[in-house]
Amino acid sequence: MRVLLFSALTVVPAQIVENLYNVKRGRKNIMKIQTERLILRPMRMDDAQATYTWQSDAEVQESPNTDISQTIEYLEWVTGEWQSDHQKYYSFGIMFGDKLIGEIAFSNGCGKCGRCVEGEAALGYSIHRDYWNCGYETEAIDAIIEYCFSTLGAEKIKMSRDVESLAELREIERLGMQLILENEDCETFDGKPFKRNTYILNKSCSK
Repeated sequence: MRVLLFSALTVVPAQIVENLYNVKRGRKNIMKIQTERLILRPMRMDDAQATYTWQSDAEVQESPNTDISQTIEYLEWVTGEWQSDHQKYYSFGIMFGDKLIGEIAFSNGCGKCGRCVEGEAALGYSIHRDYWNCGYETEAIDAIIEYCFSTLGAEKIKMSRDVESLAELREIERLGMQLILENEDCETFDGKPFKRNTYILNKSCSK
C-alpha cells in the first residue's frame, strides 16, 4: 500500500470497542477501533467494489489492480486471516460515517509481505483520493499504532516509503520513527524501480 499526503491532526486517544464477529470457526473476538471521526473495522468481502476504486487508481497504488478479480482475491486472503486461529495479517477498513474510504493494515510475521518478523508489525495503508489531505490517515495511523502496542503486544512497528514522497516521510518522522535503512533499491509489482527508506518505531519510544 502507498501512503498519501496528509496533514497533522491532534487525535483523541483511540477507544477500543469489542465486537463479537461470526466466523466459520465459531464466534471470535474482533476489535473495532473508534477515533474522533473514524471507525476502523475488519475488511469484508462485500467491500470489494469500494476497495477496487482505490486499488485500481495509479495515484493511490504503486501497482494498481487492473481487474476487480484481483481485489476479490486479496479480500479472500485478508478475511481468511481474520478467521485464522493464528492470525498474522490485520486489515481494517477505514469508515467515515457509513462510507468505506480506505484501508489500513499491518502484518506481524505473516510471511507474505517479506518485511517483518515475529513481534514486529509492518504497517501500510491506502485511502481514496477524494479523502486526501483531511487528516484521516494520521488519525487512523495513530489509532493502529496504539492498537499494535497496547492490544497485540507488538514491540516494534516498521514502515517503508518511497524516498521521493517527502511529505510522507516527514509524517513518519512526526510519529517518532527512526531511519534504519536508506535508499534501498526496490521494484513495484510490475517491475518499475524505485528507492525507499525504512523506519522503525520502538514501543519504548512511542509518543
